[in-house]
Amino acid sequence: MTARIIHVSVRESRMCVDRILLVARCLPGYVSAVRDCVLLSQALGLGGFEHLLRHYERLRMASLEAVAVTDDAAGAVIDAGGMHAWLVAPAVADIGVDIARRCGRADLRVRGVEERRELATVCALMPRYGAAATYRSEDAGGATLLVTNASPPRTAAQWDPLLHHAFRHGFAVDEALWRSVYALSNSALAPDSVVSRRHAGPVILKDDGTLFGRVPQDDDFDPNMLRNVARTPQEHS
Repeated sequence: MTARIIHVSVRESRMCVDRILLVARCLPGYVSAVRDCVLLSQALGLGGFEHLLRHYERLRMASLEAVAVTDDAAGAVIDAGGMHAWLVAPAVADIGVDIARRCGRADLRVRGVEERRELATVCALMPRYGAAATYRSEDAGGATLLVTNASPPRTAAQWDPLLHHAFRHGFAVDEALWRSVYALSNSALAPDSVVSRRHAGPVILKDDGTLFGRVPQDDDFDPNMLRNVARTPQEHS
């Protein structure tokens, strides 16, 4: 059977990837940076959503303290401490841009990184900073990135060409793969229950049945839904 390809919006992709990264216990303040690497990986035809689905547990992180940076005559050596490439790519991009702006270029050698080919996402991040980068794998298991200065972005398309294309056309994904990604992302949600419904959104249902908070300006919102779920079985009989 031929696989059916669907086009997933950037909004939907962001939501599902964010949830999966939270399930993986990626640092909450770092989720958006890692999420962009996942989306860029998908746009570049690298591991993307399939790699995330298979290896999301490897994205667990306590901090970036495992990363060590040393300077030498050729540039900078970054020891990733065994972390996944998506976790270190935002930091590698920041380091490269900083050195390039001060010195005209940055020669970065990355060691001790898992899934090193995913470091190519660093190159896709560079237009946002008015920089450019090239990526090369090394036989020793590391990778080298050469970062140079470029013209600052003046339009959304220049800021991130891949993301701009995805906003217009979505991400082309195998339907079965996306269903699996979506199902995994739902594991970040609280189970539907009396408690979860009573504390959903900007409204809280108190024990006495009154609503507290800002009632959404939504034609589909029915406050009785919250009250009904809190009834006992006897009240329904």
